[in-house]
Amino acid sequence: MRRLPVTVTAVFAAAALLAGCAGAPAAGGGAVTETAAPRVGPPPATQEPYLGSEPSPTVPATPDAAAVAQAASWLDAIVLPEGAVRAEGGGAVGFLSHTGWICTPIAEEDAVWRIPGASVAQTVNWIRENPPADLVSTAYGFLPDDTVTSSAATGFTPADRSQQGVVLTVQQSDDGVAVRAEVAALSAASVCPPPPGGGTWGLPGQG
Repeated sequence: MRRLPVTVTAVFAAAALLAGCAGAPAAGGGAVTETAAPRVGPPPATQEPYLGSEPSPTVPATPDAAAVAQAASWLDAIVLPEGAVRAEGGGAVGFLSHTGWICTPIAEEDAVWRIPGASVAQTVNWIRENPPADLVSTAYGFLPDDTVTSSAATGFTPADRSQQGVVLTVQQSDDGVAVRAEVAALSAASVCPPPPGGGTWGLPGQG
């Protein structure tokens, strides 16, 4: 009797059956799971912070004793032209501007004087030539003595050009000028924030 050859169809069917068994879960086992993809991005909030991150320092609420003493000393060192009279309680002068000290904490002092018969330009120039104590003027120069202006300011800082010192504003009044002193001294632990948008802060008295 003649033997019939094994058909190709039978071989393919057997291979398919074996492949199906290899991909199916073993009898009695659970479903096949894939390996989880690695996590990307920053760690969850419940984890420890990145290495190198440090908490913000605690800024004291009040200036230290050295800053308070320094502010008082700078106020006492202010010199003004002859005829200046201290106006107690501010002298009811409505100044058009004020100095916003940016660092905290900071010790502040202020005072107002009146100088009868004086002009703004001449008074500001005199002040710039006579800085208080060992402070350095932040002004770019002097005004012509015949300059007509209702107000002008000039500032003085320590030699390190830090955000502290004295700002003197001269404003025209009915009988001459009024001069306001704004004094500020930094504490050892004072913090000065960076200016918004980058750049640098202007020196006291520069507007």
